[in-house]
Amino acid sequence: MYREEYARVSGGVLLSRQAELRELPAPAVFGSKMRTALLMLVAVLEETYPAELARYLGSSISSVQRTLDKIEEERLVATRQGVVRSVTLNPLYPAVNELRSLLLRLAEGYPDYQRIKESRRLRPRRRGKPS
Repeated sequence: MYREEYARVSGGVLLSRQAELRELPAPAVFGSKMRTALLMLVAVLEETYPAELARYLGSSISSVQRTLDKIEEERLVATRQGVVRSVTLNPLYPAVNELRSLLLRLAEGYPDYQRIKESRRLRPRRRGKPS
């Protein structure tokens, strides 16, 4: 998650900029903190994509893609390739409901995950809408 800071530019206009990235907290339940945080985010967001995961994790897209590939080989997540690679928990995984419950329960212990879910924009901005 990141904290937003605002900078004043000419004319007194406030511009938002990403000031500080920090690693999302997660226990190493699934082998590493990165894997666990990634799975917790997928469970909390329900459907997401690698660039969004990388932004929230404060990591590079390539490392997120690599981790997703490994988790997908284990059949914990499923991806759908369209214009963007869409990521969800694998509905065909035998214990998907138990896995989702565990991940959501873990996420309850870390308020950052709830803030991410609440602040997430689910649809694009209206065309022509001022920033």
